[in-house]
Amino acid sequence: QAGTVTLDTDRARTGLHHGSASRCCGAIQKEILMMRNRWFERVCLAVVAATIVSLPTGAAGVLDDATILAIYDQANAADIVTGRLGAKYGASDDVRALGRMVATDHMSAQQMGRDLAMKLRIVPTPPDNDTSVAEQAKAVALLQSKKGAEFDKAYLQYEVAFHQSVVEAIKGTLLPAAKNDELRNLMKSVLPGFEQHLAATRAVAAKLGVM
Repeated sequence: QAGTVTLDTDRARTGLHHGSASRCCGAIQKEILMMRNRWFERVCLAVVAATIVSLPTGAAGVLDDATILAIYDQANAADIVTGRLGAKYGASDDVRALGRMVATDHMSAQQMGRDLAMKLRIVPTPPDNDTSVAEQAKAVALLQSKKGAEFDKAYLQYEVAFHQSVVEAIKGTLLPAAKNDELRNLMKSVLPGFEQHLAATRAVAAKLGVM
């Protein structure tokens, strides 16, 4: 019986070691997941910054209308692409519907900008050292690497960061820098739509417990 007690004790110790190891592995996996999420969020913000060209306060004067039109066009192009990803790969009905709405609205907004550029005979000219296309490609690749609920979470995080930065850039940088009244009116007309996209994305994220 003493041997049995010893054996049971050894088993208990082994079980404790296994339990500790499992908890340790779980903690490590959780930390890795958190690091991946933080890295993805940094990439998303890099895309936003590169697309919108966030400038310091007072720098609006360095932008001309040709550059503003190029930034406006690329911002719309970026969210057309990611919106279509949401519509295609979203795991939830809400995410797919959001993606369709965003892509459709940005297609319309983009065409309005292109029509205005043609009317004003302005050739949209991207800023010097523009990296928005390359950064967007990284974000698309990251989104395409995710599936199911993980995709929904990444997509919603991206859309919130993107639209929040777009709204702030229009209000604080692009509108103050625009010289042409029609260009200013265009941005004022689409701003409520971008704000609605932000609100709708936050609502879906809250519903799915993402943010």
